[in-house]
Amino acid sequence: MYCFTRRYGWLLPVLGLLAVLGGCQKPEARLLFHAGAGVRAALDDLVARFHEQNPGVRVDLSYKGSGYFIADVKASQTGDLYMPGEEPYLLQAVDAGYVTKYDPKRDIAAYFVTVIITPRGNPKGVTRVADFARPGLRIGLGDPEACAIGIWHEKIFKKAGIWEQVRQNATLSAKCIPELGNATQLGAIDATIVWASTAVVYLRDVEIYPGEPEYRGIVRLPIASLKFSKHPKLANELKKFILSDEAKKVFHSHALLTEPGPADADGFCADGGQATDQDLRYLVEAARVAKDPSLPVNEETCGHLVAEVRRQRAAVGGPKP
Repeated sequence: MYCFTRRYGWLLPVLGLLAVLGGCQKPEARLLFHAGAGVRAALDDLVARFHEQNPGVRVDLSYKGSGYFIADVKASQTGDLYMPGEEPYLLQAVDAGYVTKYDPKRDIAAYFVTVIITPRGNPKGVTRVADFARPGLRIGLGDPEACAIGIWHEKIFKKAGIWEQVRQNATLSAKCIPELGNATQLGAIDATIVWASTAVVYLRDVEIYPGEPEYRGIVRLPIASLKFSKHPKLANELKKFILSDEAKKVFHSHALLTEPGPADADGFCADGGQATDQDLRYLVEAARVAKDPSLPVNEETCGHLVAEVRRQRAAVGGPKP
């Protein structure tokens, strides 16, 4: 100790000063972002980019079925941003006084679009909405009290006039949309309808079908700041980023729509699929390419989904193009 003090004693004040300065650093600001489970992949990507651009900010994401958010927010009175899986859930928060400001024309980040998925190989041959009424099928439905896709299941099948038959075929009532994707991947159900942004997560393990355009749901994905925010300026910065042109490209790369075309009063595709067909063709082709390593991965085959196809190939040790 004597030798250390004589030779290195001058370091002690320096180390002490560094410790004091380190302790005086500005603490990290934390934001809590409530979001629907169906947009998880895109938001994880966007928040990672936001962290890179704002190293002093930490965003904690809380994902769940959209039907759970209002009760959770009411009970906890916490959160900075809210992005449920469909606009009516956000309007409930507006009516409850939980949202500081919401512009239904400006505050739409992207759009979900519905697609049919089946287990790989499609053993039961389900390719159209009408097929869901066939007796003996195992159909996955979302719980309308828990998740937005459950509401859309009822809307789609009622419009097709087959709701009661589909209900009789239902063997799964999912609390969130990833539960439907997982059940399809494992072959626990024969078919379901999910957002394209959910289907794209399972390119190697499911078959994807656009379905009839008249039953294709176009679903607005809103975002708003919550009145409970402890960092309203930072929350607004993140909201602006989520609504930016940069973010639109990220949403598109995860199979959300940015230019969905017209929808009718109930939210169904109103142009015969003209605005959505190309995006969905790329999604279907991306699933085919992801399964077959002999096929090229490029914009001609997979369009805006090239990065996702490459990621899924690499995840299982497949060859990179």
